[in-house]
Amino acid sequence: MTFYYSIKQIARSPLKSLLFFLLIGGCAFFLALGGSFWYMGSDDLQNFDEKYTTIGTVEQKYEGTTTTSHWDPEAEAYEYYSGGYYGEWLDEDVLDFEGADYILEPRQRPFFGAYIENLYDGIGSPDMGTVEATPVETGAMYPSLLMRVVRTIDGTMEEGELFYLCDHQDPEPDVLEAGKSYVMQIQMRTFAHGPAVKEGEEILEYWLAPGITSTQYTLENEQVYDPVNEEERYYDEVTDGFYETERGKRWLKLASFQELKMRTIPVQPTDGTDLLMHFYNGEAQITEGRDITEKEYRQGAKVCLVPEFLAMRLGVGVGDKLNLPLYYADYSSSVGDASILGSQGPVLFNILNAQGELYEVFNEQEYEIVGIYTAEDKGSGSYSAGENEVVIPWNAVPENCWKDNIVGVAPMTGATTSFQIPNGTIEEFQEKWKSLGIDDLEIRFYDMGYTQLKENLENRELMSVVFLVSGCVMAVMILCFFSNLFITGQRERIAAERLMGRTKRQCALSILTGMLILSAAGCISGSGAGWLASEKAAESVGDTLEFDRTYSDNAVADAEPAEEPEPPGIGLPCATGAVLLAASAAVSAGYMGKTLKKEPLRMLGEIEE
Repeated sequence: MTFYYSIKQIARSPLKSLLFFLLIGGCAFFLALGGSFWYMGSDDLQNFDEKYTTIGTVEQKYEGTTTTSHWDPEAEAYEYYSGGYYGEWLDEDVLDFEGADYILEPRQRPFFGAYIENLYDGIGSPDMGTVEATPVETGAMYPSLLMRVVRTIDGTMEEGELFYLCDHQDPEPDVLEAGKSYVMQIQMRTFAHGPAVKEGEEILEYWLAPGITSTQYTLENEQVYDPVNEEERYYDEVTDGFYETERGKRWLKLASFQELKMRTIPVQPTDGTDLLMHFYNGEAQITEGRDITEKEYRQGAKVCLVPEFLAMRLGVGVGDKLNLPLYYADYSSSVGDASILGSQGPVLFNILNAQGELYEVFNEQEYEIVGIYTAEDKGSGSYSAGENEVVIPWNAVPENCWKDNIVGVAPMTGATTSFQIPNGTIEEFQEKWKSLGIDDLEIRFYDMGYTQLKENLENRELMSVVFLVSGCVMAVMILCFFSNLFITGQRERIAAERLMGRTKRQCALSILTGMLILSAAGCISGSGAGWLASEKAAESVGDTLEFDRTYSDNAVADAEPAEEPEPPGIGLPCATGAVLLAASAAVSAGYMGKTLKKEPLRMLGEIEE
């Protein structure tokens, strides 16, 4: 009967009951939605900074443009091109300014060449060689002068083998005389073509390579003086006693070229794996073992990362040792440019120093293989991984011990110079950098979408607070108002029931049952709606938030959607609904208790008044 009379009482005031149901449902909705947003925000913010890394790359800008000429022998005219040129080269030290809060400081990285004796079983490639040859007939080196090999110093060409020699660069190509021998380093280009080539004849055409020309530099970016190569001549006439001369001795030392080229791998020293963009952007991924740790990088531990294909060639795995005899350092290009994936090894043209000697090993140590990785070329150009590239800690090699083994230099580029700063400090860094007034460097930042994600999480956290506070304030006001309205409006019924002999507890149960039923229905409906809304919001965040991954001027990785936040499930909305229902019961019970303290006759007297 108690339940029946409670429902009947609700039916007598349908508008008031409906309004209470809707308002209490709205409170439940806001509390459930706010609680879900708070849960998702706190879950994402936990260890948030550890999931992201902010990297900056540094590239020197061109000072201006200039016009260069290139001889086109077929057109017998110069072709002109416009290109950029650098002003004074800037050193990485300009990035060391007050307020620069680096985690890993800027560093222009060279890559080292390491000689691995058992990398290949055999040595020899038709692509390049050093030979002594004589012209079949006297003629200029353009177009396509037919030559016969007299002696092979390096390479796979055999004595008596014919090839065409072509000098495309000189508008007045030198004339080579039949009966005389010339020593040269040649590089294969294609099958010979031109008026000197007989129809149907398939003989390879070669161009002159730098040969004994040295490109040794100092750490101050100055080329080491070499009196023998004051004139850049890429070939020499062989006369009696020539190989006893300084130039002749140098040509003989090129007999080691093929062996060095085929057995040299690039070794990349760095302060952190993420500073190498091919690892940062996911083109290179560790598939076995682990990454080099921050402590190992800092302490210069003798550990390394090895590409999977190289590990297979050498028959090594995680935990094995790899000996790395380092004999040259190259600042002129990135590993991705100098050792393109799928090639035979790093580009190697200059193996002699300014003294005409082969570069000696400047550091040799054994490194434990802690990780094996795979890499693919996704069109990132200079930022790609290098073929057979081994990664080692920068501090594992004594500082600048390679100062006498530098084979090339170039200004800082994004692929060779990078640093790490704390997440969320890009704008602060940029303001301090702009205040220095240095316009010759371009700095680009990559943070895996941290800035956008952080802003989204903070907005979500603010929304959760707004919903929670709004829900709580509304709930208190609504419960107080309607509890008072429902209870004080039934004082006559309460007094009558008391005079009929009902206990206070029976009266409270009779009066509050209907209100609690409405409250429970509103809490269930509102909490359910809040849960569904939170799931839709989580999907919306995952679908709409994207971040840019641009790693070079010509290579842009696809924009990747942010990780969809995980909604809390039905448990949290049920909890907020239960708390609201408990609050409703407590507030209404408080009002009811206050009313029941009065005597029934006094209550009737107040009604009559």
